[in-house]
Amino acid sequence: MNAITSIAAASSSSTLATRAMIVSLSISQWSGRRLDREITDEVNNQHNAAADAGRYNKLLLPKEALDPIVKVVSETRTEFLKRTLPWIDNGGRIMAADAYMAHMSWLNGQRRKFDAAVDDFIRAYPGYVQSARVRLNGMFKAEDYPTVDQLRGKFSMACTVLPVPTSDDFRVSMSEAQAAHIRADIERQVSDATTAAVKDIYRRVADVTERMVDRLNAYKPASKKGERSEGVFRDSLVENVRDLIAILPALNITGDPALTAMAAKLQPLAVWDAAVLREDAGKRKDVAATAEQILAQVSDFLA
Repeated sequence: MNAITSIAAASSSSTLATRAMIVSLSISQWSGRRLDREITDEVNNQHNAAADAGRYNKLLLPKEALDPIVKVVSETRTEFLKRTLPWIDNGGRIMAADAYMAHMSWLNGQRRKFDAAVDDFIRAYPGYVQSARVRLNGMFKAEDYPTVDQLRGKFSMACTVLPVPTSDDFRVSMSEAQAAHIRADIERQVSDATTAAVKDIYRRVADVTERMVDRLNAYKPASKKGERSEGVFRDSLVENVRDLIAILPALNITGDPALTAMAAKLQPLAVWDAAVLREDAGKRKDVAATAEQILAQVSDFLA
């Protein structure tokens, strides 16, 4: 029985509810764009096109005005996906309950960065609006621009936490046979979602180990001056493994000892920096061999 088939024993809704929680990340931000219906009609008419042939969306501010906020949002969404696992119908993500405090500490840090970037933008906003009068010229419309107070309300970052649903929570007035059927369906959904979530962890392990095997084996350092190395790999090759090791406890929603052991198995891949692996052929070969062993094990789990 492999790691995937053994999940059912530990993934009943009541058991999972004590080990995990559903988290959703909600981020709002002003796009800085506005549909100009007059220009849209003008362009479509100019080309004798249908009224719905195209839409002209104005960039109200220069791209760099919102770049710092966009950068924090992108970084937060990417890291949130790393720290959590997919759940039923993508209505939320799941993570181990034990990791909640660390998760919120990280999110609060991201929220501070987000708020600081928004504050900087708000301070500069009146100047951007004035510049837009020249930049957009005849396309400038004052009504396209929210007031400072309205603008501040368009930015937010929050995390919602909900318990994992359990069949024991199900209460409704119907026959016991109908209720039993629905409870069984809840258990099935939770079991299926748990299996998919745990498979996602093993896919992540497979991704980083497969890439390490491919890149380390393909690398050929320059043998003489003026020659270029082949298959050069970046520092992220090792950093991605370290990141995965760090977040594995937060992803182990079933408390599976095999996943706990996986973090230890991955450690040898993260001992040496990429610079060392580029310089030392022996270490490079050893790490590639270890990565290949782990990849083979994980591939069996995903088969």
